Amino acid sequence: ARVMSAAGPRSACAADLARLFELQRLYLEQFFQDVEYGSLRNFCQEVADCDGTVYFSGVGKSGFIAQKVSVTLVSGGVKSAWLDPSDALRGDIGVVHADDLLVLFSKSGSSEELLRLVPYARAKGARIMGVSSNKQGALAKVADTHVLLPLERELCPFDLAPVTSTAIQMIFGDTCAVAVMRARNLTRAQFSVNHPAGREGKRLLLGVRDVMIGHHAGDGDGGGARHTEGGVRTGEGVNADGRKNTKRTVPTCGPHEKLVDE
Repeated sequence: ARVMSAAGPRSACAADLARLFELQRLYLEQFFQDVEYGSLRNFCQEVADCDGTVYFSGVGKSGFIAQKVSVTLVSGGVKSAWLDPSDALRGDIGVVHADDLLVLFSKSGSSEELLRLVPYARAKGARIMGVSSNKQGALAKVADTHVLLPLERELCPFDLAPVTSTAIQMIFGDTCAVAVMRARNLTRAQFSVNHPAGREGKRLLLGVRDVMIGHHAGDGDGGGARHTEGGVRTGEGVNADGRKNTKRTVPTCGPHEKLVDE
């Protein structure tokens, strides 16, 4: 289909899309060929061993990825949070302490806002870890440790829009988050408890009183409520998965299969 614009006709054909996706795949494959897994392991180990909070910060698109990685770690039970670099320099750095780790995401490794943040975070005793695609950048030199994410180029025709670098950052961050879950021996039950809106999280956390529908004590025939609403006899109660349950205590978590095999 062709669309007319002020600049003239433009089109999006399957052949062009296939070529773009193939190029992106090749750029990502180059990352996997060139990345140094030793530095990735060091990153995972520092996060897993952190006794305080793992703060993430970044600017622009790298900042969005840093936020995503932080919340992925949180869902796995890691104490982590996002720290806006501009707000940090105007008071928010007060949350940073000596046991904390500050992870700074930057494609170029030269983001001024992040570089300004480094000496103040270090003065508070936090360790600084830089993550960038430029081993010669200032961030690699001022951080306590640095992770290099090799980048051949951006898929953008001008090699400017961060579309390949952010994909690499996401792959790096989320894969390392899973590695940290393994290192901390996270169980399926622990993961579910951190997701109370999910089906299994509800099953583990909620008692009958939390999920009974239309319960009115004393209704019906002498005490035990048997009020029916929505096709469910609420006197007996139901679990989050719809099964009957007459117990009133919160289920305890017995042994569960680990999230991943050792």
